[in-house]
Amino acid sequence: MHKVSRRAALLMLPLLSTALCAAGASAQTPSPGITDTSVLIGITAPVSGPAAALGGVSRGIELRVNAINAAGGVKMADGKTRKIELTILDDAVDPQRALTNARRLVESNKVFALVGTMTTASNQAVAPYADEQKVPNLFLYSAVAEWGSEKTHPWSMSLLISFPTEAAVFVEYLKRFKSNAKVAVLYLNTDMGQGFLAGLKTALAGTGVTMVGSQATTSNDPTVDTQLSNLRATGADTLMIATAPRQGAQAVRYAAESGWKPTILMSHASSSVANLKPAGLDNAKGVITAQFLKPFDQSKVASDPGLKDYSDTYDTFKPRFDKIDTLGQQGYLIGDALIHLLSTIKEPTRESLMRAARNLDGLSLGLLMPGIKVTTKSGVDGYPIESLQLFQFDGAEYQPIGEVISYEGKTPLPD
Repeated sequence: MHKVSRRAALLMLPLLSTALCAAGASAQTPSPGITDTSVLIGITAPVSGPAAALGGVSRGIELRVNAINAAGGVKMADGKTRKIELTILDDAVDPQRALTNARRLVESNKVFALVGTMTTASNQAVAPYADEQKVPNLFLYSAVAEWGSEKTHPWSMSLLISFPTEAAVFVEYLKRFKSNAKVAVLYLNTDMGQGFLAGLKTALAGTGVTMVGSQATTSNDPTVDTQLSNLRATGADTLMIATAPRQGAQAVRYAAESGWKPTILMSHASSSVANLKPAGLDNAKGVITAQFLKPFDQSKVASDPGLKDYSDTYDTFKPRFDKIDTLGQQGYLIGDALIHLLSTIKEPTRESLMRAARNLDGLSLGLLMPGIKVTTKSGVDGYPIESLQLFQFDGAEYQPIGEVISYEGKTPLPD
């Protein structure tokens, strides 16, 4: 047997120590909230009070999680299969309560990540805390532009189409089908409406489409008749609406009953059929909106694998929302995206999860419209969805018009 001298052995110790340290570094220490068999996820959402309907998003996430757990869990890229343990806390759409919930989820429940945090105000309260704690606040439910900025919010990301992107897609539609349109805009005087208006102005530059007027409204305005009268007086032949549902319905009714009859392009935030009913569905004929989500249609379930998966899962677990509820479907989509992310990470760390979220490469999800995929690129593109399918209301339901319009990689980051 070859003998190693004591001196040689001593000389080898530093090398051995270095090798052991390197091996230890390569096996990342797991972040809080993840073990070899489970991963803890937290949600703060309104599930009671006047905004309880918004809880459909969290219940949709829960539905998708229940399905993957029943199938055994998420097989992650480190070779381990983990079940998702979901904790949902009620914030009654109160931003301070949402922040309190986030603290509890992170510091007491020790969650791996926050997912599906609801509303812009609640996310603006939670995001600085998530940044401070370096906890992912993923696929949050707010469409304002700030969530696309990795520099501003390194640990937060939305899955919704941003309002500036939506405005730009509307301009793309007009460039193709009404290239000399004169546009008037009714917008909610919040981050939502202001972001839509800013995105619209940017997208209009260098086109034949012009904006001839804009009017702001607030959620406290009893009607929008004055604003609509002013917009009609501009001679606009196209009306864009980026408001809350009540003001949107009022605008549609006014435009029809006053005899104005402009082409109406309406933000997804207020364009559901249920939201149009107060306007009178006949008055809403011709309204154009945009969506990235497949409308649920029972007659298409058999021929659409994505809808069939959602429908079958719904029928199996019987969640507390209607099958056609868009909020529930969006929650299901968020849950699907979360499961995909978890399946791709090789290291059980929050940093690895966030890195995966920042570098999504054409991810297809079952409830997305055909041709729409999820793409991000760290430092360059923080907006996962930037394509939309346009729909036109026929008096009973929305019908798709034209092809998917892509604005992929073009949404400008906020200053």
